[in-house]
Amino acid sequence: LDLLGRLANKSIGELLGGVLRTRVPFYVASGRRDTTAEEEVQYLQRLIEETGAKAVKYRVGGRMNRNQDALPGRTEKLIPLSRKTLGDDIAIHADSNSSYDPPQAIRVGRMLEDIRAVFFEEPCPFDNLEANRKVSDALTIPVALGEQEYSQWRFQYTIRERVADIMQPDLFYYGGLIRSIRVARMAALRDMPTTPHISGGFGFVYMLHFASCVPKIGSWQEYKEGVKPYGKLFHPPLRIVEGALTVPQGPGVGLAEPKELLKDAE
Repeated sequence: LDLLGRLANKSIGELLGGVLRTRVPFYVASGRRDTTAEEEVQYLQRLIEETGAKAVKYRVGGRMNRNQDALPGRTEKLIPLSRKTLGDDIAIHADSNSSYDPPQAIRVGRMLEDIRAVFFEEPCPFDNLEANRKVSDALTIPVALGEQEYSQWRFQYTIRERVADIMQPDLFYYGGLIRSIRVARMAALRDMPTTPHISGGFGFVYMLHFASCVPKIGSWQEYKEGVKPYGKLFHPPLRIVEGALTVPQGPGVGLAEPKELLKDAE
């Protein structure tokens, strides 16, 4: 796609349907479970201060751990404490990483509803579609699913049968932008948004291109630190503006010309 974009002098977003937005609001994702509830909220506050984010995502449960919390009582403390401390203006997302059976997931989901969280990610084991559907049917908070999915046919089933409310193909794990946009187009037919999961490193760049051209995305897209080490490699440089990331504007991925990048190299 980068080569095609450079040949056509178009960004990836222009190649894949046309650029609809040049800034993408993001939630900053904490990948931690080694914190107490109080430590996690302090960590989230630091991420907000460093990035200017208007939204966050934290982890609940114990990660594929059959209803066991990472630390005793952490989830029950973290959910209300996050809203009390961060305030009403910060959008909150939660990810259980397949931690619960349906009854426990519904109980945690009710707590997230109480704080008006945006979505509840992967409440039950990701490959147990029936369990996740029970949770999405019982809750008003949207359930997000798809990070671990690799099958177009299971995505189709998940969308058709409304197993979840938000689709989350990982732009790396699922095999790239073209396959992920197919999922987004299927989801849009059922009036469902797609908020892709991203891996670290350069993943946020592909998220920006995805979000630039896909009509029906969520209000916030996932971001893990990347602007500081990579933003200056683009022309113009990538920036954070009022809790939103600027989309690469140059051809292809949007990297600056190699000669320009390397001019001061030794």
